[in-house]
Amino acid sequence: MPDPIRHDRTPSNMAREPERRWAISLMHHLDSLRSLLTAHALRRTFRRRGGRLDWPVVAGAYVVGDPAQAVAVCTLTDNELMRTAARLPGVAIAGRVYTANLGLEKIVLNITANPRIRFLLLCGRDSAMFHPGQTLRALCAYGVTSDRRVVDADGYLPVLGNVSLARIDQFRRQVELVDCTGEINLAVLAAHTRDLAARSPGPFSEPAAASMGAISPPVEHFTRIQPGGKREPLAYDPNGYFIITLDRAAGEIVVRHHLTDNSPAHEVRGRSGEPLLLGLLREGLISQLSHAGYLGAELARAEAALRLKLR
Repeated sequence: MPDPIRHDRTPSNMAREPERRWAISLMHHLDSLRSLLTAHALRRTFRRRGGRLDWPVVAGAYVVGDPAQAVAVCTLTDNELMRTAARLPGVAIAGRVYTANLGLEKIVLNITANPRIRFLLLCGRDSAMFHPGQTLRALCAYGVTSDRRVVDADGYLPVLGNVSLARIDQFRRQVELVDCTGEINLAVLAAHTRDLAARSPGPFSEPAAASMGAISPPVEHFTRIQPGGKREPLAYDPNGYFIITLDRAAGEIVVRHHLTDNSPAHEVRGRSGEPLLLGLLREGLISQLSHAGYLGAELARAEAALRLKLR
């Protein structure tokens, strides 16, 4: 059978083959370069070199939708809802928040860095301990004091210490808060985001906002310490010691407290390590911080073993 390549090797075709190989090689290189330029990490590098600031400007727990849209969604403590909410119509970004201070600061900085965002939709479940949702509503309604404490906030330590008063003021002017706290139905939320996007007044463009310039992420300074140290022997805890086991039939972690003479004293059961440790602390059964830290680690291991069916 004749070679399908060699049968056409006339002198003129043979002269053009090096040229063809060079052209094919060039096309491969161009395709490779185009792939690199469209890769996310390199796109970000080129945008920075071009003088444009990436958005969002502060790292956090969020999913970016379409940055050109007008709605930001805060799902409060609902992590799963955040992922689906980012795909709703009109949504620029969706994120969750756990704390009434650092978490709210990230919301303020990222929203004010994108003047197209004009609405903030609250949904999902608020934290009964830290109240970031209530604090966010209070921030939009009443603002902050001169020391940047949110007025009438129920949240724990509701102070936005790393955000300027001017930036907080811009946030309150830029966005309209739409409170749907407790709502997790995607169809209902989609109807809200669609309506909000339709009535967007356009990018926020007050002169005061323009004069503040670009936002740089806050620089946090921590004093570094080395891990490790000396823990006193657990036998020295005058309140006794603990034996941790699993009752797999009941699906529970069992903690039994013994006094220093080995006599049985207390028992506590539960499915999660944290409430068990809090119960031991509440009853005053642990007298050493090192002992409490050790028990916390052991209870976390017991909870993982219970849930994952490990030894």
